[in-house]
Amino acid sequence: MKNIEKIEKKIKGKLRKNVSLKGYNTWKIGGNAELFFEPLDVNDLQNFLLLQNDLDITFLGNGSNVLVRDGGIKGCVICLKNTLKNYKILKNGEFIFEAGLSCMKIAQITAKENFTGLEFLCGIPGSLGGALVMNAGCYGGNIWENISTVNIIDKNGNISCRNKKEFDIGYRNVNIKENNYFISANFILQKNKLSNSMEKIKEYLEDRRAKQPTGLPSCGSVFKNPDNAHAANLIDSLDLKGYKIGGACISEKHANFIISEKNTQSDDIEKLIDFIQKKVYQEKNIFLETEVKFIGNKK
Repeated sequence: MKNIEKIEKKIKGKLRKNVSLKGYNTWKIGGNAELFFEPLDVNDLQNFLLLQNDLDITFLGNGSNVLVRDGGIKGCVICLKNTLKNYKILKNGEFIFEAGLSCMKIAQITAKENFTGLEFLCGIPGSLGGALVMNAGCYGGNIWENISTVNIIDKNGNISCRNKKEFDIGYRNVNIKENNYFISANFILQKNKLSNSMEKIKEYLEDRRAKQPTGLPSCGSVFKNPDNAHAANLIDSLDLKGYKIGGACISEKHANFIISEKNTQSDDIEKLIDFIQKKVYQEKNIFLETEVKFIGNKK
């Protein structure tokens, strides 16, 4: 990147070189970012994007739905894990959340205000930005159901407000133009007449702890559920729980989770994903698509 020193003087956030991404994804694996930027706020992010013009940009939130490959990521990783966490509570059930807020935090904020519709987000281990990109959902809810508008920033720092109707929203997928990134979303929620939103969250969290390997390094669900089936049941039916390649292991608790053990390489996980896909296709004639996104370069 040209003139990095000049850019550093004009931004408020942290811009660093050759940063390990192991601490910025929930598998706790992967290579380094060539450049790594944590903006102070949206204005700082916009300023950085306006100043740079020759970089490949990769946005990273909580890193819960990505596999960072061992060869690392060229260009600049813009990480929102520790920033863009502002929110506003407006009248008539309107909430504005920035992309760096965790799904859990959004569930708690809206529940405490006694609004319903986002309790299910407590079961999603990522942040809002990533959840918007993949139309995250669980417990019968999907994140785009209660959205009215979103704010997007492009690679050149231009910010625009888009209506929900402008997007083709599918199962675990939303069409967004290349080099465009979500920075916030407006939600319209209804008052909870039963006043049981916090109880719902408690129930969902208890269910999650009982059925999923919480507390262990994973990305959440690895595969999308195919039509009329569940990925976990298909994998489990082939007795693959506990199967390992290198340090990557299919969870004994939930077959759609892959755990990274000590010294796991990203390539171990990628090989295990490929093995599962081939095995399920051979035995069940069903191809499992991944929810997890592969980013970076192989070694």
